[in-house]
Amino acid sequence: MKNYNIYKHPDGKIEAVKQGWSWPAFFFGWIWALIKQLWMVAGLLIAYAIISSIVIQLMILPSYDYYEYGGQDLSQAFLLQSISLLIQLGIAIYLGVKGNSLREANLIKRGYECIGNINAVNPDSAISDALKN
Repeated sequence: MKNYNIYKHPDGKIEAVKQGWSWPAFFFGWIWALIKQLWMVAGLLIAYAIISSIVIQLMILPSYDYYEYGGQDLSQAFLLQSISLLIQLGIAIYLGVKGNSLREANLIKRGYECIGNINAVNPDSAISDALKN
């Protein structure tokens, strides 16, 4: 059984947000953010992915031209890619830890109100239990 906070919108929509670690946020980052309507989070994640890819490519491409650059080793490129991967892992861990809190804050901002806390097997059964009460 998992612990869910139940949020209700004035128009009748109900959302259940699990408490604790968010595996979908950890694994799927910007896709999860788009699905959960966290537009700013999704935009920042997509922007980081694009900018880091461009920077890495600009730094790596010259090192592949053996004749022009005298066989420059790829250690700088490897270091840059390693740093980027560590940053991505840090972002994924942050989203795993804070993902559900970000979602709750977004629901409140969109007019939802927390109406209770329920232990349930999944979000659908948490919403079903909330509607029964």
